[in-house]
Amino acid sequence: MPARRGTRLWISGFLGLTLIAMLAAFLLASKGRPLAQPTPEVVIDDATALPVLAQALRESDARALAAVVHLTAFKADAAPLTEAEADRWAEILNGVRAGFLKFGTYGRASALAVTSRVLQKFTPEPAPKNWLVILTPAHDLLTSGVADTNLDVRAAALSEIAGLWSWAPGRPLIRDEEDVLADWKNGFHGPVLRRLGDRDAKTRVAAVACLGKLPDINDAAQAVAYLGDPSSPEVRKQVLISFAARPALLTEDAILKHIDDKGDGVAEAAEIVLKIRGLTQEQISLGSMIFHPKPEIRASVIPLIKDRSDIDPVVWLIQLSRDSSEAVRMGAVEALAQRKTPEVGQRLAEMAVTDSSPAIRRLAGKYAPEHAKTASLPALPGSPSLNPRAN
Repeated sequence: MPARRGTRLWISGFLGLTLIAMLAAFLLASKGRPLAQPTPEVVIDDATALPVLAQALRESDARALAAVVHLTAFKADAAPLTEAEADRWAEILNGVRAGFLKFGTYGRASALAVTSRVLQKFTPEPAPKNWLVILTPAHDLLTSGVADTNLDVRAAALSEIAGLWSWAPGRPLIRDEEDVLADWKNGFHGPVLRRLGDRDAKTRVAAVACLGKLPDINDAAQAVAYLGDPSSPEVRKQVLISFAARPALLTEDAILKHIDDKGDGVAEAAEIVLKIRGLTQEQISLGSMIFHPKPEIRASVIPLIKDRSDIDPVVWLIQLSRDSSEAVRMGAVEALAQRKTPEVGQRLAEMAVTDSSPAIRRLAGKYAPEHAKTASLPALPGSPSLNPRAN
């Protein structure tokens, strides 16, 4: 036992001397060398070079995003970009695209605003020839925003797209460039339309507002149907606001149907739009009676409008001739019979053949011109009109 204890003491002493010797050797070797300094943190602000900001954006650096927000602020006297600057701003958008999903909600919404702001940098004339470099990253960012899980980000994306339907770079475009730009804008239409069916009303409101900015009537028209959105007064009101100046899409008849809308602010918005379009308060009141839910109210408006000269009573009488109430249709036929116009004759002849009420068919047939009756009769079985032949 004593021998073993002595052995352990000897080993421990040897290891201790070895460690001391190694430490001394390290200190001698490092004598005179400067101590290592910690790597300084990279400064990221609006004075940072764009390539550095682009790399930081790829890493979802919030400081870089804040710097770019500042750098893209609108300037009335902004100079046109050079081709080299265009490439650098395209890299900024590519950086934003790479880091987009790791930003927070506010960061993603800010990134979408940055996207539009970068596009606006290409509007001063003359825009650089390589302006096409920004289209792909901008499209990817905005469509990603429209599909975002957060409703505020979706609404922000729709708002940004709304301002881009009429965007173009500040330079004359050749035909191929025009086609590319048109395809780029068309690429937003489908994603925006899908948001009309969003469960959240705020997103539907933003989608209606976005489509309301579309210059093309056919592309914008699908939003008008949401004037009948049953669950959201805000959506109905947005349709009225967005299409107030587009009577080809939003007719007075459609607006009048909502003059008694119980949704918060809808009836007020409908009345304002009608007044903007030139209707008087009396005309609005008469129009609201035509679309009143009670048939007796609808019938009571017929004697009030049939002899007016400040409006075209035929338009409203024809509307009433299609009413669901037989009593209303009967009154409309009698009022229309006093108007000898081709349009009225055609409508009476049509009712004489197609109306569901035998009494109305007889009455309309009594007043319809004979030539209009013949024109309105359906083709008989075997008639050549049912099987037209090529010449």
